[in-house]
Amino acid sequence: MPGMREIKAKIKSLKGTKRITAAMKAVSAAKLRKAQEDLINVRPYAEVMKGIAQGLYLRENPVTHPIFKVRPVKRIELVVISSDKGLCGAFNSNIIRRVNRFAQEKQKEGIEISLTTVGNKACQFFTKYSDLKVRKEVRDIFRRIGLPLANEIAYDLYLGYESEYFDEVYLVYNRFINALKQEVTFERIMPLSAEGGEELQAAEYTVGPDEKVIEEAVRSYVSAVVLRALKESETSEHAARMTAMDNATKNAEDLIKKLTISFNKARQAAITKELIEITTAIEAMK
Repeated sequence: MPGMREIKAKIKSLKGTKRITAAMKAVSAAKLRKAQEDLINVRPYAEVMKGIAQGLYLRENPVTHPIFKVRPVKRIELVVISSDKGLCGAFNSNIIRRVNRFAQEKQKEGIEISLTTVGNKACQFFTKYSDLKVRKEVRDIFRRIGLPLANEIAYDLYLGYESEYFDEVYLVYNRFINALKQEVTFERIMPLSAEGGEELQAAEYTVGPDEKVIEEAVRSYVSAVVLRALKESETSEHAARMTAMDNATKNAEDLIKKLTISFNKARQAAITKELIEITTAIEAMK
């Protein structure tokens, strides 16, 4: 059994850890509220842009744009969105595990998989510990999640699909459900399919002779869905870290209680031993 000095040192260390995890939980909770507000604004924007792009496809004279062309699938590009930092529970490991499973299934069908890794954790894992091809890395995204980053990623994907370098593009990210639940999501963004066709056909608008309007609409759609995925991942990360730090704080409290009991028992044993020694000495002197 460890002595009182060792137990006291462990209790002191755990109290310091508890203060850190409690502070990190509070910071994550504040960031989560802000991220949720941004996500609520981004989700409708992405849906509207997707509806506009689908509406272009369902016009009387369908647009023969590359993003609508369905080709035989020989290569799939996965945009894997992770965090820059850890201490967020299974947030990153869930993404990595699902990507590996998806890749194994597709490779059995003879389909080649390439990756665009977004976030330091995905970049580090897939470059060091995976055989999957990392085509592009986007690191240090924590402080620059926004439309410029979304445009950068979207433009690269758009050119890759237009040049037929890959035949399908999936966004892989943690979709925010609530503070306690985040769901790994595979969202195919290219080729764009016309879901909900009947509702979209009801929209009445015309596109002028300048086909640049169509090009801008399509690019805006890709940027919008990438931005939404980034915001979903950011919100999920803060929620996962808040939950992880809350669990860590509770675990530290439980360990402190157990060690305090052990410390009290050790102190009581030491006091009892000293009393016995004093009593024995007194008896010996009689």
